[in-house]
Amino acid sequence: MDSDKLCLGVRLISLNATDRKIIRALTACVVLAVIPCGGCKRSTAPAPPSVVEPVDPWKEAVGKVEQDRGEVVGRKAAVEVPEQLKHYVDRRRFLAVQAAASQAHADAIAVDFADLVPLIQRHELVELKPLGANYILYGVGYSVSGEPFAHYDSATRQAIPLAATEDTFRENVQQALGAAKESTARLALLEAEWRRAPRRDRRRRATLLKEVAKARKALASTKARSRVLADFYADPERRKSMLAEHQLLSDLARDFEGEAYDLNNFDARRHLKIRLLSFIRPEARDVLIQIADAYKEKFDRPLPVSSLVRPVQYQHELAGTNANAARGPTPPHATGLAFDLYYRYMSAAEQEYLMSVIAHLKDEGRVEALRESRDNIHVYVFGNGRRPDEKLVARAIADEKSRRPIKTGKKTRAASRKSGKKPRAASRR
Repeated sequence: MDSDKLCLGVRLISLNATDRKIIRALTACVVLAVIPCGGCKRSTAPAPPSVVEPVDPWKEAVGKVEQDRGEVVGRKAAVEVPEQLKHYVDRRRFLAVQAAASQAHADAIAVDFADLVPLIQRHELVELKPLGANYILYGVGYSVSGEPFAHYDSATRQAIPLAATEDTFRENVQQALGAAKESTARLALLEAEWRRAPRRDRRRRATLLKEVAKARKALASTKARSRVLADFYADPERRKSMLAEHQLLSDLARDFEGEAYDLNNFDARRHLKIRLLSFIRPEARDVLIQIADAYKEKFDRPLPVSSLVRPVQYQHELAGTNANAARGPTPPHATGLAFDLYYRYMSAAEQEYLMSVIAHLKDEGRVEALRESRDNIHVYVFGNGRRPDEKLVARAIADEKSRRPIKTGKKTRAASRKSGKKPRAASRR
C-alpha cells in the first residue's frame, strides 16, 4: 500500500503545471460532491414541533360571553319582555313578594360579612367557583372595597371597624371623636370666610356656600359615626360581640378551605370579600344551574352571573351608585336566595330565550323575577318552592308604604308653587 502511494506521488511530480491544475480542480469537485452543503442539510432536516400555548379556560369563557354577535345586543336590542319579567302595576309588589318570602329565613339574613361565616360553616350557603361547566361569575363582588372588615349597625347604617383587642377598639373611638372635632373646626373656618366675603363677589360667596353645605354634611356624618362607636364601646356586650366577630373572620382568613388571607393587606381583604360574595343557598344554586344548562345547550355559551349573596352592608353601599339596588331593611340578596344574570352582550334571541326559561319557572311558582334596565335579570328563588301567602305580601306592601309614603298630586303641586316650578304629573305606582 505504501509503495502505491509513493508511485502516485512520483507520477504527480512528473506532471507538468497544467496537468496538476486539472487534477486539483477535479479533486475539489469530488470533495464538494461528497460533502453536503449546509443549506441542503437544513432543508432536509425535520421541522421542530410547533409550541401550542395552553388554553386558559377562564379567558376562553370570557371571550364567549363578550364575543361580537354581529348584531345589536343588550339594552339596545329589540326584545319582547314577557309579562312575568315586568314590573307589577304597583311596583312595591316586586320587593314585597321577596320580603314576604324572606320571613321564613329572617334568622339567616346576612347583615355584614361576618354574618356569612357561620352560614358557610353550617353549609347553609354553598360556594360557586368562578367558572363552572355552564356558567361564569362575571363581575361578582368587583365593586367591593378592601377596607377593613366592620360590623354594620342597620339601625344607624353605620359601619363600626372590628378590632382584635379592646385597646384597638378604644383607639378607633378616639380617632372618630378627633375626626368630629376636625370637621367642626373646618366648618367654623368656612362659615367665617363666607361671612367675610364681599357681598358684591357673588361667585365667591356661592362657591363658599357650597363648601359650607358639604362641611355641614360631613360634620353630621362624623358626629353620628363617633356617637355610634362610643355607644358600642360603652356597652360591654356589644364590645364583646365586636371582638368575637373579628376573631371569627381571623380564623376563617387563616384557613379558608386551604386558602389564607392577610387581614392586614388591602388586596387580600378585597379578595376574601369577593370570595365571600361568591356563595348562594343550595336551592337557589340548583335553579341557577338549571337555567345555565338550558342557555349553554341552546347557545353554547356560559351563562354570565353578576351577583349572588350580598350582605345588607354591601347592598346599601351599592345603592349609592346603583339605582336598582334595593334599599330596604331586608334586601333580597341578603338572604342568599337571589342572583343576577348579565345580558349586556346577549343578542335579542339569547335574551328572549333566557327570559322564557325564567318565565316558565315563575309560572311554576318557583321564582320571582324582573328584567332590570341595567343589563341584569334579577331572580329570587322561593326556598320552599312556592310563592308566599298573599297576606304576607300585603303586609310587606303596607310596611313599605309606612316607611316611604308616596307624595300625592296635591302635595306635589304645593311644593312646586313654593319652588316656583311647574308641577309634573304624579307618577303612577
